[in-house]
Amino acid sequence: MKIIFSILLFLFYSVNCYSQYAPEKGRIELVTLGAGAGFSSFIGDMGTKGESTLLANVRSMFYANFERRFGKVLGAQLNASFGKLSYNERSNDVQKNRNFESNTMQLGANLVLHFDNDVIFKRETPFAPYISAGFHYLTFDSYTDLKDKDGTEYQYWSDGTINDISEENKDALESTILYRDYEYETQLKDSSVNYNRNSFAIPLTLGLKWKITPRFNGRVFGTYNIILSDWVDNISENGDNDKNINVGFGLHYVLKIKDKERRHLYDDVDFEALSNSDSDKDGIGDAADKCQGTPNGIEVNGFGCPLDKDKDGVADYLDKEEDTKKGAIVDEQGRTLTDEMIAKRQEEKIALVTERNISFSEEATGATLDKIFEEIQTSDYEGGKIPSHLVEADTNNDGLISPVEVSNAMDAFFDGNSSLSVAGIHELIDYFFEQ
Repeated sequence: MKIIFSILLFLFYSVNCYSQYAPEKGRIELVTLGAGAGFSSFIGDMGTKGESTLLANVRSMFYANFERRFGKVLGAQLNASFGKLSYNERSNDVQKNRNFESNTMQLGANLVLHFDNDVIFKRETPFAPYISAGFHYLTFDSYTDLKDKDGTEYQYWSDGTINDISEENKDALESTILYRDYEYETQLKDSSVNYNRNSFAIPLTLGLKWKITPRFNGRVFGTYNIILSDWVDNISENGDNDKNINVGFGLHYVLKIKDKERRHLYDDVDFEALSNSDSDKDGIGDAADKCQGTPNGIEVNGFGCPLDKDKDGVADYLDKEEDTKKGAIVDEQGRTLTDEMIAKRQEEKIALVTERNISFSEEATGATLDKIFEEIQTSDYEGGKIPSHLVEADTNNDGLISPVEVSNAMDAFFDGNSSLSVAGIHELIDYFFEQ
């Protein structure tokens, strides 16, 4: 049993690692409603000395339950099951050929321990084991098969046959062989003990959930049911309580409701105001505006982007060449660049990179440049006299250009995010050393 349990846990863990189902967002479990069927096998006083056939003692059972899960680990379950319990002895000992069958009803509550609790297994895992224990009320009413369909009482012989005459009878040679009809027609009553035909039971269950969808899950389970009575089979010989084992499968529906906390999470947010907001005042709401931050007074299209009639990628209000030919390469002001101009700009960039590497090498940045800037800060220089076309490089607005600000200005230039030209970058470098 321990080996089987270990193998099952290993399989559950393996499946958990490689498969997950998608949970239903925004909803939480209210109750789980389930129903299913299975088989029951009785363990009692019969068969302790006599032989029996396994299939002759298996009976059907049906169940229904609903469960409320509290937190990640525990759940409370109300359960009802209906079925039959039976046992049939068959032995050469003529006194050990007893049999019975009883309809049963079992009602009670279970405490369920779920393993998909984000500690052992993730809550989203599609396969997860669970265990439960409960306390139930059980009713039974046992009958036995003593006669065939014609009302003739069975007489068991030591050779294993069933006859209509006792083996000790002097007319035994004239007997006729009978066959059981498995119709349990006679109610079992013990003459010495007036026992109750109801009791309590303690079911212990090991099961596996298969979460087919967020709302439906299948369950396979095995239950060891300890009955707090030794009279279900109308025999009390071994001084031990009767028991039965149930094995079954069920389909369960998870009833869910909206997560109230999640639903009220944004109660203080004015979604209508958000949907109508227009931060750049261009007439296109922020939700649909693909070009945020359009300057005031600039005409835009239906997506909130400034008009670009010649489709050169430069908005009309910045474009200094309104009729650029289709496919032409343009500069940041929308002007067509010739091959010569492109080559010249490339040469200027290479020269700028060279100057940057010379003036702002790792060695210079770590020593010389910091020393130069420290001397500037401690001198009588008051700052604030940066040429207007270089002011954008002074990002902290302290009136001084630092090595970091020069480096950032260069990065912005190469990223295409600066209005400074190549000449402007050269001038900025010169100004840094002259300030």
